Amino acid sequence: MIWRILKKDLRRKRVINFIILVFVTLSTMFAASSVNNIITVTNGLGNYFEKAGMSDYFIATQGDGESSDEDAVMEKLGGLGSVKDVRIESALFAMQDKMTKGGDYLLTNTNAYIVMADDEAELSYFDSDNNIIKSVDKGKAYITASMANGAGLEIGDRFIYKPLDKEYEFEYAGPLKDALFGSDFMGDPRFIISREDYDEIMKEEGIEPYKGLIIFVDTDDITAFEKEMPVIDGTLFKAPQSMIKKAYLMSMLVAGMLLAVSVCLIGIALVVLRFTIRFTLEEEFREIGVMKAIGLKNGSIRNLYLVKYFGISVIGAAIGLALSVPFGDFMLKSVSDNMNMVGDNMFLVSVICSIGVVALIMLFCFTCTHKVNKLSPIDAVRSGQTGERFHRNGLLHLGRSKLPSASFLALNDVLSSPRQYAIITAVFTLLMLMIMLLANMANTLSSDKLMFLFGIDKKDVYISDFNNAIEVVGMDGNGEEELVKKCRELEEILADNDMPAHATIEALFMAPVSHGDKRAQINFIKNCQTHASDYQYTEGTPPQAENEVALSIIAAESIDAGIGDTVKITVNGEEKDFIVTALFQSFIQTGSCGRFSELTDTSKMKIAGYTSFIVDFDDDPSAKETDSRIERLKDIFDTEEIVDTEQYVKDCTGAADIIRSIKNMVIVISVLICLLITLLMERSFISREKAEIALMKAVGFKGRFISLSHTLRFTICAIVAAVIASATTYPFTKLVSDPIMGFMGAVSGTEYKIVPAEIFVVYPLIIIAAAAAGTYITTVFIKAIKASDTADIE
Repeated sequence: MIWRILKKDLRRKRVINFIILVFVTLSTMFAASSVNNIITVTNGLGNYFEKAGMSDYFIATQGDGESSDEDAVMEKLGGLGSVKDVRIESALFAMQDKMTKGGDYLLTNTNAYIVMADDEAELSYFDSDNNIIKSVDKGKAYITASMANGAGLEIGDRFIYKPLDKEYEFEYAGPLKDALFGSDFMGDPRFIISREDYDEIMKEEGIEPYKGLIIFVDTDDITAFEKEMPVIDGTLFKAPQSMIKKAYLMSMLVAGMLLAVSVCLIGIALVVLRFTIRFTLEEEFREIGVMKAIGLKNGSIRNLYLVKYFGISVIGAAIGLALSVPFGDFMLKSVSDNMNMVGDNMFLVSVICSIGVVALIMLFCFTCTHKVNKLSPIDAVRSGQTGERFHRNGLLHLGRSKLPSASFLALNDVLSSPRQYAIITAVFTLLMLMIMLLANMANTLSSDKLMFLFGIDKKDVYISDFNNAIEVVGMDGNGEEELVKKCRELEEILADNDMPAHATIEALFMAPVSHGDKRAQINFIKNCQTHASDYQYTEGTPPQAENEVALSIIAAESIDAGIGDTVKITVNGEEKDFIVTALFQSFIQTGSCGRFSELTDTSKMKIAGYTSFIVDFDDDPSAKETDSRIERLKDIFDTEEIVDTEQYVKDCTGAADIIRSIKNMVIVISVLICLLITLLMERSFISREKAEIALMKAVGFKGRFISLSHTLRFTICAIVAAVIASATTYPFTKLVSDPIMGFMGAVSGTEYKIVPAEIFVVYPLIIIAAAAAGTYITTVFIKAIKASDTADIE
């Protein structure tokens, strides 16, 4: 008997049952893939670092002398009490102009390139299949995955490496995963070549300034090591492992955004499922009343529904389980390209998640079918009505309203059943907020609103490198003076091409800083051609005197220093007292850095790095003219690495395009979800309101009029949702994104870029149009209802 009842029900409500199946499938797919990804992302980075053999502390040096002398460095570090072990890789450093393919730069990355021999590896470097790269054939090279993939390199492509006068041709052997420098935020491409090729390059005369070391220090006490750590000439970079993990935040940000979207969609699917079950029970009051009249107990009747939804949920869970594997891989592709993130027992986790979804659905079903207990045989006789109503069934007065008839009916229906339509509005609001969140993040990660976080003032154009400026890195003194000379040379070229401008550059100096018993190694920014007061600070006043300094909030917290405190900084080989006058936010060195006054003498300090050359045109050109000049400059300097402010931020963050792609995917999913929701709910409304629709047709209303009023109901909900989403998009974005931005260094929050046309027009219209279209298409079922069905509740 139960089978016959179920069979009849499945046949009679094919559309509704199919939509429920789709939502169960979506719930399972998102749940299984999301939980898998949460486990993979949470544990993946630690597992990846362990597989790679990462040390506790890292130091990178460049230059002749001690900077590339392994024995000297080993002697300095090996005897420290806090050091357990020291490992060293020898390497060559180069800039983008040294690597070309078909006359163009091989990669568009502007950071230092690291070239090393295969047998120098102290870490485990992995290929695309997560196998350790143990050797490289002569004439071939593995390149960091994120950079190679971004440049569109294909295995077999050939390129030229010209460190000095001689050219060396290499074939791209495939991508490599580098735990230390492989993240998008670090962005230092590593090239692993054969020992034979490396030794041949090292024979060139004049190669010494490009030599360097990557030092791996194992220690049980990072704080003690930083206190004991000696100054090593030519240091470019120093960081504990915790800071390297932060550099993967942009990749983790992408995975986190996807997980947030998944959770939202699971919630939507379950809410719609609950709504459908309750709606079904309200529609089948007569069947339930009859079953009670013939003696069936509440438990037996509820079991009928539980068996039906159990069958649907098992089938949906099985389909969702199968789809979760490729979908989960797609969600984590942006992370797995850079990391060895192979999970263990992931299929078992997916199965458990699928079982969990089925159990959750059954719990929903059991809770929702509780209404069966309230129904009685008399409900079947009274058509589910008690005949009693002690309040008005609407808020609008037909006689006073000036609205068109269809609009009046639609608005009155919405206001008369606020709880029912509030659920629909909430779902539409959540769909819009998901899209708006991703849009706001993508726009912000490529906007000038983040410029201050990179230690640069907003100007017209940024040139990544000019006239081999990399040569000043590690130079014994006068490095800052050489950078200024290159700025003057750049200004002359600009003036000769009728683009007079002022060019500056931010220099970075690595220096030990201490306060009390706390000590840290951080990068200090300085631009001797500007004033420290030209930059943004969270609190305090800019450093003005030679012995004043500003610290990032994270750097200040690391040494327990604040405004007004005196810290000790080693400058020009001498430890000096500096007064902290201001705090600021920064993304440099994952938020731990400082800024010297332009008056601070750094003439004997080695340059650890520098930003792009910053060009400010004298005639204040329009945006259109600036774009035109950028194209001219690309031809003059034969490079694509000349950008405006927004493109500069986009290149630095490296996540805007990925999040924009995710946003586009979410738009498609949201439209599909919106269509399914409107189809499901409108089909349920038509089924429940069959008698009312028949009555309207009996008194002369046309089917088109009824379809329009039904469509307007969902359109009103979508419009209200658009207003709510537009009003809450900024606080919602800050709520979700501020903790992520704070982890990278913007601990006091930041301003997000809202594009009004997108947020307040385009995305709301997409959901409103999808809701209206889905509803109008579904109203085709109204045609099957005739005026003679007025008294037919079947």
